[in-house]
Amino acid sequence: MTRRFCPKCGAALEFSIQKFCTSCGASLPDTAPATIPGSQPPVPVTGTVIPVWVYVIAGVLILGAAVVLLLPHFEQVIGTPMAGPTAGTGESNSLQQPPLGTPLPGVTPLPTTDTGVNNVAVKTANSAPIPVPSSPTTTAPATPAPTTTRTPTPAPITTVPTTEPAAEPTSVITLAVTQVPPQPPSSSLTSSTPGAPYIDPAALEGRVHALINSQRQQNGLLTLSYDPFLADIARGHSWDMVSRNFFEHMNPDGLLARDRGTAAGYPCIRVVKGGSYNGISENLFQGNRYSAYYSNAEGVIASYNWSTTDEIAETAVSGWMNSPGHRQNILTPRYQLEGIGVAFSSDNKIYITENFC
Repeated sequence: MTRRFCPKCGAALEFSIQKFCTSCGASLPDTAPATIPGSQPPVPVTGTVIPVWVYVIAGVLILGAAVVLLLPHFEQVIGTPMAGPTAGTGESNSLQQPPLGTPLPGVTPLPTTDTGVNNVAVKTANSAPIPVPSSPTTTAPATPAPTTTRTPTPAPITTVPTTEPAAEPTSVITLAVTQVPPQPPSSSLTSSTPGAPYIDPAALEGRVHALINSQRQQNGLLTLSYDPFLADIARGHSWDMVSRNFFEHMNPDGLLARDRGTAAGYPCIRVVKGGSYNGISENLFQGNRYSAYYSNAEGVIASYNWSTTDEIAETAVSGWMNSPGHRQNILTPRYQLEGIGVAFSSDNKIYITENFC
């Protein structure tokens, strides 16, 4: 566009529609712009029109440069950790399990004098590595007990169906005639207390065995095969504790689980990774047919809370799993066989022996 000049003073005009000169105040005509007196007419100023896309590219470059310059600042602000729990603290929504060895409610050690209601006791015995004897030894009880005989063939193994294959037994019966310890008589299976429900010992033994295998599966171990002969040895010790009123791994004759197995012709010899193991391992449990009882004003027991078969089995296995020694026996990888033996006393006590091989 051609610039205009004041015809009076020659000052350049700022606007094309300007009516007065801002320098001298002279009135400006509406005609074509005047030229400065004595000079050539101004040469029209022409410019190059810049395309729109140039402005777009320039804007993008400017924006990119701004992002690069400001990015470290944004990272410092955004990357600042928020206040809260420290990572790796192990927090979860699950309830914390009691520490190993903490007894469950109602599971207490057996006192010297039994005066409580929920007296539950557990004992454990582990077989230690010893040299394999050149020939099997047989230790006879100090007081001989009536015995029955079995054929020299190994006892059949009954496997409880599980999701994992059961371990193959490797133990051997060494005596030509095995000695089965005395078993609980049928008269001991029912309680002398009126109203007490009947507890099937075979069902209780089977339930304990199933719960033990469940614990092994949860800890990535193979399940244990059930050995009826091993169960006979366990049942014999439970009945011996009832008959002679004791609760120990060592019986009054000074025999332990290993000795009882050897005497029965079941020494349980194992060779694992070059180490020799000889002898049955054992867990013991003593509980009651009931979880609580109620007395009247005269102190006479009026009623009981009788436990079911499942409740008794779960109490026994939970007590063992919360005791380090019993838990170690249950979760020992080299064990392949198990036998459970139950016996009942006339005062509603329950004795459970768990034998491992």
